[in-house]
Amino acid sequence: MARRVLVVEDDEKSRRLLCDVLSYHGFEVVAAESGESALVLARELPPDAALVDIFLPGMNGYDVLAALRARERATRLPVLAVTASAMEHDRTRMIASGFDACIAKPVNIRQLIDTLHALIEDP
Repeated sequence: MARRVLVVEDDEKSRRLLCDVLSYHGFEVVAAESGESALVLARELPPDAALVDIFLPGMNGYDVLAALRARERATRLPVLAVTASAMEHDRTRMIASGFDACIAKPVNIRQLIDTLHALIEDP
């Protein structure tokens, strides 16, 4: 059974690329272009992991993380930050805020897939 990954990315090209890469690697993918729509999808189709862009319109990635973590079923959900902010202090803030990992843009596909497998298989 394929593991479901929720991709939250407002940039259409980036979202499509992430979805294509994840699908190619055997994941079932659901995608949202905003934090608000991501939360609806997460309720309807509970994911096994989530990739969340930090800089989203409306709810930012930190807001999405907090809302996902507030849900009882999602407290163990691996959530990865996907961001162009790759400075060490940014990564430290993301991890301190509760993200399980950070993936810098442009995304290293091997790193993304390896990180997802590690977090999903060994929560």
